[in-house]
Amino acid sequence: MSIMNDMSWVPALRTPFLNGFFDAVTLIGYPLFLILFLAFGYFFFRSKSFYHAAVLLIGAGLLNSLLKDIYQDPRPAAEFALDPRTGHSYGWPSGHAQIAVVLWGFLAYEIGQKWARFAAVIIIALICASRIYLGVHDVGDVLGGLLIGTACLVFYIWAINHQGLRALAMQIGDRGVLFGLLAVHIIYIAFYPSHTHHEAPAWFVGTMLGWVAARSLMRHQEVELPGPIVVQFLIASFATAIAFGLMLATTRLPASLAIDEQIAMPVNYALGVVYVLLLSWGVPRLIGLFSRR
Repeated sequence: MSIMNDMSWVPALRTPFLNGFFDAVTLIGYPLFLILFLAFGYFFFRSKSFYHAAVLLIGAGLLNSLLKDIYQDPRPAAEFALDPRTGHSYGWPSGHAQIAVVLWGFLAYEIGQKWARFAAVIIIALICASRIYLGVHDVGDVLGGLLIGTACLVFYIWAINHQGLRALAMQIGDRGVLFGLLAVHIIYIAFYPSHTHHEAPAWFVGTMLGWVAARSLMRHQEVELPGPIVVQFLIASFATAIAFGLMLATTRLPASLAIDEQIAMPVNYALGVVYVLLLSWGVPRLIGLFSRR
């Protein structure tokens, strides 16, 4: 057995304390935390930075899902697993590792300080270690996620700073960008290698279009919260609670209405768009209305 997929050495490292510690660390890489973290950051910190972080994270996540379902690499044997939240997903490349690099790496790039880069490295290392420690990824899975995540991060930073691409985006306008993105999404969903328990993540695909559309409706302006920082923190926390409620509503609605499978995909896609529009465009408008009273 290759050292890249040998898990026999992992159980000897485990202790009750480390079990709990790494189980908590690994939650940072799951969708619930990521969605709520992005929502809070969008309102409380710099909305433009968190908009880019969201688009990058979703794009990297969709690439990860596609690669997993193309290669269908099995995870380590169930006897090693301490994390029951993996469901039916495959092993290579590790989504936690890939997402950790793009999210924390991009935020460190945006902050531009040494402490931020150091913190990003520590967080990324802990998340990667948690996946191996919990027995749901081998070393090869994690290295694959790190390499692909780094490639996504470098490409995105290059793209948003490329004068030619920025000029092209301005030339075709927001509407052209949205239609182009919609076309890419249709192709992604249509040619996704779907099989049992592995359908195209249409809701997440839709959230990307929602972020771009909301940014256009906001006219690329920053979200500004009223009052002192304590009040801003409370408003951002309330907006994050709204994000949680909207997420539950839009992800569970098709099942609760027993929507036909033939239209479930476009419905889920549309609900993903609506979710982000309500959150990143609708909520700021409500905040603005109340703050002017």
